[in-house]
Amino acid sequence: MPKHSCLTVRRLARSALAAAFASAVLILADAGKSEEAMMWTEKSRGGLTTIAYGTLNPTASPLFVLSHFGGMNIVVLHVHKEIPGAKRGDAVTIEISSAKAQAPVKAEVETNEATGTNFGEASDIDVKPVLQVMRDPGSLTVKMGEASVTLSDQGRAQAIAEFVENCKLEQ
Repeated sequence: MPKHSCLTVRRLARSALAAAFASAVLILADAGKSEEAMMWTEKSRGGLTTIAYGTLNPTASPLFVLSHFGGMNIVVLHVHKEIPGAKRGDAVTIEISSAKAQAPVKAEVETNEATGTNFGEASDIDVKPVLQVMRDPGSLTVKMGEASVTLSDQGRAQAIAEFVENCKLEQ
C-alpha cells in the first residue's frame, strides 16, 4: 500500500509541476505580447511634439507618427508600412479614414536606410482635417496604395488632446 500512495503523490507532484511550468510559459508569453502591443503615445521635447501609434520598443519605428515642429509651425506625417511596388520618390496618397470621414494627404515614398523598407512621408501638411478624422470614435484605417493598416482607438483621444495642447495648434 505505501508504494501506491507514493506513486500517487509523485503523479500529483508531476501534475502540479507541469501546471506551474505551463502557467509560467503563458505569463512569459503574455509579457512578450504586451511589449509588442500597439498603443498611442504623445511626446513633447523642446519645439518638437509627436503623436505616435506603435510599440514601446525604442528600436522599432512607430507605425504612424504625426510630428509638429513648433519653431517652424510645420506638421509632418510618417506611416511606416511597406508599400508594395513603390520606390523612393513615388507620389502616394495617405488616406486616413474613420467610419464617418476621410482625410487624404499627399505624400511621397521614402526609404528607411537602415532597413531598406519604404514608407509614406508627407511634409508641411494641413493637420486640422487629419485631427478631425483622428478624433472620430472607433478604429482608423490608413491606406497607401496597396498597403492598409488598422489603428486602434484605445488611448487615442488622450494622446490627441495632449498633442494639440502642447502644439497650440487650434488657438
